[in-house]
Amino acid sequence: MNIQAAIVSMTVEEKIGQMFMLAFASDQLDEARILMVEHLVGGAYISDENVPTAAAALRLCNSLQSFARGTRLGIPLLLGADQEGAWSVMTAESAMGPGNMALGASADPDCARRMYGTIARELMAVGLNVVLGPAADCNSNPQNSIIGMRSFGEQPALVAEMTAAAVRGAQDNGAVATLKHFPGHGDTRLDSHRGLPTVNRSRDELLQIDLAPFAAGIEAGAKIVMTSHIIFSALDPVRPATLSPIILGDLLRDELGFTGLVVSDSMNMHSMKRNYEPADAVIQGFNAGVDLMMLAEEHYDHDASQYLANQRALIGAVIAAVKAGRIAMSRVDEAVGRILRLKTEAGFSTEALPETALVGCAEHRATERDIAGRAISIIRDRHGLLPVDLSAPLTLVNTTLRSAYNVLTKTRGIGPNQAKPAFDVFAEAMQAAASHVQIIAAEDIDAADLPVEGVIIAVTENYTLPGMDFDRSRQAQIVRALHESVGARLLVLALCEPYELADFPEIDGYVCAFSFRPCAALAAADVLLGRAEAAGASPVSVPGTELRA
Repeated sequence: MNIQAAIVSMTVEEKIGQMFMLAFASDQLDEARILMVEHLVGGAYISDENVPTAAAALRLCNSLQSFARGTRLGIPLLLGADQEGAWSVMTAESAMGPGNMALGASADPDCARRMYGTIARELMAVGLNVVLGPAADCNSNPQNSIIGMRSFGEQPALVAEMTAAAVRGAQDNGAVATLKHFPGHGDTRLDSHRGLPTVNRSRDELLQIDLAPFAAGIEAGAKIVMTSHIIFSALDPVRPATLSPIILGDLLRDELGFTGLVVSDSMNMHSMKRNYEPADAVIQGFNAGVDLMMLAEEHYDHDASQYLANQRALIGAVIAAVKAGRIAMSRVDEAVGRILRLKTEAGFSTEALPETALVGCAEHRATERDIAGRAISIIRDRHGLLPVDLSAPLTLVNTTLRSAYNVLTKTRGIGPNQAKPAFDVFAEAMQAAASHVQIIAAEDIDAADLPVEGVIIAVTENYTLPGMDFDRSRQAQIVRALHESVGARLLVLALCEPYELADFPEIDGYVCAFSFRPCAALAAADVLLGRAEAAGASPVSVPGTELRA
């Protein structure tokens, strides 16, 4: 494509359409067709709600690209998905790995490179060409409710190394990687899906901690950087990063030298919706330096019947703003030039892809299982409980109320999308090894008759959810009660991050998988059964304990 000639030939309406990455509910292809054909929208945010299976993903992506192919200019679409391990699409079938914190626990950049290479191959096989990851955030705040296991860890050097490796892994396998959430979401307590957080680090702290992984990812060749809806008081005390020319221009472009595409985080998050009028926020964002505006309409608490109307209204508002001079045509041409350059240089096409058996294939399952195994860490085993003695009684206690799992597949396409809880995967693996394994549910623990011999394994879980928390209300209480009852025979298996240790610091046996994914649960079973060594180390610290990253 001759990019300059294409820009000259485009109408204002066609240019503005290219500057949006929009969404649609489920399989509402007519809504998608209107966006792609009538408005020349440049890309789509694809969720698990859109593509629950690989076959559905292939059909959808082929259909969307056919819409683009039929337009006057035939410009391919950017089709992006949050396939980052902790969050995923095609979840029941794809090999997305254990997630970033588990990769960080391996301390091996090659694990990040291999896993993101696998993710990229699977996405590209069904037509999804943009990985909305990795999260380059240093999770330095243990109270962070939205990043957590989406982060490689808290130490800037480790996160930087893993981020660069993930970028290379994805982009060496055809997909485009996205560094997020610039300039860093790791020191927040408030989830930006719920409200507008503020980070009060000094500028020097931001440079040394939060920005180091982004600099490494940019140096590794990342083609996209995603903004965060967060106010950084030392950089711009008034505007969140998405709306700040200081952060996106002076810092990202000038200081860090990023020349690629800047995409916003979803403008439908409550950090935006509750603080800014939608059209004004989008106009401010474009003027600040956002090239591609994303609206992931299909999740949170939105009315799906209004998706199309809301998105068309925003496109119309931006077109009017350009014609009124509120957005300079030079800014529009700059953004469209970057969008077209990315699509051209990445070799994206509107041509239909053939059927594939690559998603979740045996090779990819072996890769994710191997990598998950490298993350398992024996944090404490003061009484030598590992490996567990299968000749003695063995009891598994689920510390999570069964009702807590209901939300995992009800985040309308974003988030874990994991129908089978990690506990169930682990329990099945343990029962396959020893049929006498007893299982006690959280609901039954108060009346349970615990054996007087053998190891008691209490399993804890957490799931990173957008705009809500996983219900862990009974977990710490059950662990403390078990410790009081059985003492040295208690072993806690954390199918989550280890921050919970602060709630029961006296526990003597603690194994952490840093992940809730099935591959991590299976890898944990291997370690507890003595089939594999535990080689991981925690990439995060836990206040009030000896655990240090």
